[in-house]
Amino acid sequence: MIRIIFISMVFLILQVVPSLLLASNGQTGDTHYTQRESRKDHNDHDEEHRRVEEKDSEGNELTGQAAAWLLVSANLTVLFSLLVKGANRFLPLKPQTKSSIKAFNQFQKKYLMRFHFLLNPIALCVAFLHFLLSSCRISPLPEWGLLLVTMMVALGVVLKFKVAPGWLRRVIYRLHTTPATSSMVILLLVVGHLVVD
Repeated sequence: MIRIIFISMVFLILQVVPSLLLASNGQTGDTHYTQRESRKDHNDHDEEHRRVEEKDSEGNELTGQAAAWLLVSANLTVLFSLLVKGANRFLPLKPQTKSSIKAFNQFQKKYLMRFHFLLNPIALCVAFLHFLLSSCRISPLPEWGLLLVTMMVALGVVLKFKVAPGWLRRVIYRLHTTPATSSMVILLLVVGHLVVD
């Protein structure tokens, strides 16, 4: 699992660094210009470049915020379940406390998991709407994040409705529930939007 996280971090760095370098790349003045003229041309070019980037990178904030809140709401039960499992495994808790936490986790999964199944596809639809209403030429990371969210939702639908053979469902379950996959999705979305903003 550490290898997967390391590989995904390297992938992100290889995606982010060239985008940042291209975004900050300016044009230097010709050698026959004086230093003041060269600086003025450079500043004019930077201003023009910034205006073009802002025009090309307009995001629809309403749909973006709605998609983000829907995704967070849909996956709170999963996050809580992961925290509970981690606490049970790594914290020195009494057996009675562990069993109480486990019982509460089963209770919250029983009543909140339906929102996970309902809100994630809705969040994906809103995220697609956000993608269609926005334009970004600075970084491909948000698109990669959207692609991974789509993959995760599709895998969840396959698991929910059992539309794959048993052996394939086991593979899909492991891929859908592994923390490394979720971490990669979150990292791509967050870093991609930070680069764009």
